[in-house]
Amino acid sequence: MSSNPVALQSMTRAEYQIRVERGYAGPVTAIPDTPGLEGWRSQFPDWRGRNWTYTEDDRGALRLRPVNLARSRSARAA
Repeated sequence: MSSNPVALQSMTRAEYQIRVERGYAGPVTAIPDTPGLEGWRSQFPDWRGRNWTYTEDDRGALRLRPVNLARSRSARAA
């Protein structure tokens, strides 16, 4: 198996929500369970399997990709 040249994208919930509102992201339940999803699971073992987004490739085409939401850290006052 060849190494994956595309890193798994991570974004904040706020960034994700903006993409959802614009139709560029969503939960995996919004797309049918296809062999593509299984491919993502094997190609991106760190993917949590919950969300997807469109990302622009080097040619300007939008590609459907898995995405993880960054785990938020609550800031504590010192």
